[in-house]
Amino acid sequence: MNFRISAALIATLVAAVGLLTPETKPNPIEAARRNNLGAAYMNQQLFEKGLKAFQQASEADPSLAIARLNQGIAYLNLQKVDEAKAAFEDALKQDPKNPNAWYGLGMLAKNTGDAPAAIDAFKRVTEIDPNDADTWYFLGTAYVQAKQFPQAIEAFQRALQLNPLHASAEFGLSRAYQQSSDVDRSNLDHAREHLKKFQYITQNKVGAPMSLAYGEQGQYSRAVESPSAVLKAPPQIKVRFVDVTKEAGILTVASPRGSATSEKGAIDRHAEEALVGTGACLLDYDGGGLPDIFLADDGPQGGLGLFRNLGNGHFEDVTTKAGLDPSLHGIGCTAGDYDNDGATDLAVSFRHRIVLFHNEKTGTFKDVTEASGIRADGLNVGLTFVDYDHDGDLDLFIARASVGALTDRGGEWEDQLWRNDGNGKFTDVTQVTGFATRGFHTAAIGTDYNNDRAVDIVLTGRTPIIFENPREGKFPERKPWSGSFPDLTLGVAPLDFNHDGWTDLAFNLRPLFRREE
Repeated sequence: MNFRISAALIATLVAAVGLLTPETKPNPIEAARRNNLGAAYMNQQLFEKGLKAFQQASEADPSLAIARLNQGIAYLNLQKVDEAKAAFEDALKQDPKNPNAWYGLGMLAKNTGDAPAAIDAFKRVTEIDPNDADTWYFLGTAYVQAKQFPQAIEAFQRALQLNPLHASAEFGLSRAYQQSSDVDRSNLDHAREHLKKFQYITQNKVGAPMSLAYGEQGQYSRAVESPSAVLKAPPQIKVRFVDVTKEAGILTVASPRGSATSEKGAIDRHAEEALVGTGACLLDYDGGGLPDIFLADDGPQGGLGLFRNLGNGHFEDVTTKAGLDPSLHGIGCTAGDYDNDGATDLAVSFRHRIVLFHNEKTGTFKDVTEASGIRADGLNVGLTFVDYDHDGDLDLFIARASVGALTDRGGEWEDQLWRNDGNGKFTDVTQVTGFATRGFHTAAIGTDYNNDRAVDIVLTGRTPIIFENPREGKFPERKPWSGSFPDLTLGVAPLDFNHDGWTDLAFNLRPLFRREE
């Protein structure tokens, strides 16, 4: 028997089946994961991918309001005006006092020339959070658009009260005085005064004007991450590490070093290097897409060693081929592209000197230390490339050690910070930044421990220290430790181990003195 079913009937049956299908339950954990993935994409300037992840977050849990808000931020950066406005308005329906949504509408209105709407939106943000300097700055720019200069001047002044180093507010204030309808000698003097302040802030790199880049237009312009969801830990997986050093072709020759202590347990001044050991760096020196290994000492010929990753679980010794002297005995190292030419360079610490190796992009390195101006006497131990002044190029911090600091006789050598001048040369800014500390310091690393978007520096040694980045002037010392450090801290790794949005620190400890039996 033949049955003929019309297309309309088929559609009706399909719809009916759909109606009978149980609704998909919200998945808040997956929604949070997708939302945070989108925030990560936004930080990489991958706005299309960020938008897709935020949309997937909303699909997984429609009640996740920040996912809709973040869609608006992604649309705004994609210059999709109507979609961005709709998303921000949806977010405000769920939370009328959401500063991010009002901020987004303000940016949207400012960018499309709707000054009254921008003024209204930014004023809403100042009512919710009166202490955000960036909001007051953008409110000032909206008043300038509307040619309401007295109000603009007041808004810029509020921004500078909250952040005296707000370069854009200084520039905006200068222009507002200059464009004011009642221009007189006094206003022109004010305009010149604030223009000079803007130039001082930018030229001395103590502040930077706001840019059009994502993340650089205020805290409320950035995507909001979801609080980490509580996850039930799966059964523990048995993990076993196997030593494959020899099989991988990484041959080392241990250099003779003395004991770090004398028979009575006292530190031997001539065995300082034995106490701190030597360092290694992972870097893609040849641009092959695989991590290669650099050893500061104990390489195949007893000194420097560079191993190229062959991609099959094996490495080859390319120390000499890369232009490195395998007879040199280094202590620490750091890898980074200090001149922004797309190739990873190396800095290596030695007793009484630092060597800066420039990557020539030919598989070789060139010693450019003398041309760079970097000089460092004493026992140089830990190195780190870090952009402490946020100007786009890597500066060099040197942690130095003095055994006198371990025996309470006082340190001899000061740590050093060398600012990258952007032309292949470095300038010693140790004194002006407050890093002229003395002690037995072993390693340093840059991280933002207090979430203020400024790179702080963590220094290890007898007692770890955090140097908090003030963006101007000297770095104050912080020791926010809940316990004491009975042993020497040799290394440190920053990580957010509990996913609460704050950087945690893991230290590597070594006993200072040998214990008597």
